[in-house]
Amino acid sequence: MFKYEGCGLPNVWLLDGYKIIETAYGRAVSIENIESLHKAIGLHLVGLPRRLTGSELRFLRKELNLSQKHLGNIVGRDPQSIAIWEKTDGKLPKSAIGAENFVRVLFSEHVIGNVNVKRFLDELCDLNNHEDNEEIAFHCNEYDEWSPREYESLQA
Repeated sequence: MFKYEGCGLPNVWLLDGYKIIETAYGRAVSIENIESLHKAIGLHLVGLPRRLTGSELRFLRKELNLSQKHLGNIVGRDPQSIAIWEKTDGKLPKSAIGAENFVRVLFSEHVIGNVNVKRFLDELCDLNNHEDNEEIAFHCNEYDEWSPREYESLQA
């Protein structure tokens, strides 16, 4: 058996699906289909009939490609709260129930291929690329319907 610590969880062991190989730098481990492994770990975690631990929340958040800041914004908490929760050795505090439930549902939907959830996650991840106070403009079409337009495209 191989203790898989690379996922950030202290209690994951692999029975098979890995190879120990020799490299120029010493022994290394090659894991087959690591994406599938992480999917299986995540689905196991979201199905647990108990509260998650901090490291379990962190694993799911990272698999969703969400920063602590983004998760905090979504659940109405600051990034420091998320960081504190993720450092918790035992079960998450009651104040984290909303975030925990949100991440469980989001991960489940993401894994089954819910296109809307994938789009939502992509938009959340793109938030880093936008300025906080960017200009917004709206356009009224010939049917008197308003829609937002990017301000930069208007200046071109």
